[in-house]
Amino acid sequence: MLTTRVFVTVLLISIFSTISPPGVAATGDDTIKLTFLGTGAPRPSHTRYGPSILLEAGEHRILVDAGPGMRERLFQAGGFELLTDIDHVLLTHLHFDHTISVPGLWLTGWLYGRKTPMTVYGPTGTAAMMKHFRAAYDWDIRYREIVGVHKEGSDLIAHDVSPGVVFDKDGLKVTAFNVEHMPINVETGELLGLEGATIGYRIDYKGRSVLFSGDTRSTPSTRIIEHGKGVDVLIHEVQVPAPGDTPEARLANVSLSVHSTPAQVAYVFEKTRPRMGVYSHIIPPEISSDELLGATDYDGEMMVAEDLMTLTIGDEITVGRAERAGTDIFTEADVVDK
Repeated sequence: MLTTRVFVTVLLISIFSTISPPGVAATGDDTIKLTFLGTGAPRPSHTRYGPSILLEAGEHRILVDAGPGMRERLFQAGGFELLTDIDHVLLTHLHFDHTISVPGLWLTGWLYGRKTPMTVYGPTGTAAMMKHFRAAYDWDIRYREIVGVHKEGSDLIAHDVSPGVVFDKDGLKVTAFNVEHMPINVETGELLGLEGATIGYRIDYKGRSVLFSGDTRSTPSTRIIEHGKGVDVLIHEVQVPAPGDTPEARLANVSLSVHSTPAQVAYVFEKTRPRMGVYSHIIPPEISSDELLGATDYDGEMMVAEDLMTLTIGDEITVGRAERAGTDIFTEADVVDK
């Protein structure tokens, strides 16, 4: 059940909606469609898989992060048609819960019909990580090519990106910016000197816009505020402190120095005033939507995302659910790139 305190139009018919086949426009002429493939975090959950969101705009399909279970959620949402049609991934940072399913999407999509390389964008270190993935599966790829799988599409291309525009094509623009997720001294707030960066993304398409916070602690100086003012949808992570003083609670709360409490997110939403604020990457994954909304002192429209929920951003923002669409049996699908 979707818990909201919004004017959102809920389209029940979208429960049975299908994914557009490859080569066909994924959305309307000027809409952005989001499919929340995973709304959880590193902790395993039966209901909230690892963080991953699919964005569709015109002919473009872009995956933002690739957490645990992402491949299965894609298959659940769109069958082989969707699984073989995504060839662009944006990574917010290199934690395992945002990257572990990159090889699964890359190799499964190729093995079952995609003949274009997978291209991955992310912060410094992304290219090195993808190089290691390619080396790790070299034997697998050579094996499959020897027995007759097409060679096209097995390449993995990676770009380390800096703040600024990283993609601009067919009216779709992706802008990266730094966010506050690097390790700090909890007493002084000073960075502890770990190499690399963590980034968020703003995506604009024909007057529509969505911002992905990535993982961040969102202080008053966060760059989300300057990039997010007036966006249609602002997707923000959240962590609620674990109560008590058990070893497990103390370990869980270690990450509070690099994540955002509901109060911090409320501040960001108040400063940016999106048409819709959305919680995703939810820590702990078992917390209820009512608890999260009740802990967030913000008077604008907002909601808590659930796995396989969709948002279509147009003149209105509509909510649906992508499930049981596409073809589940490979030999009945028409998905091999010609």
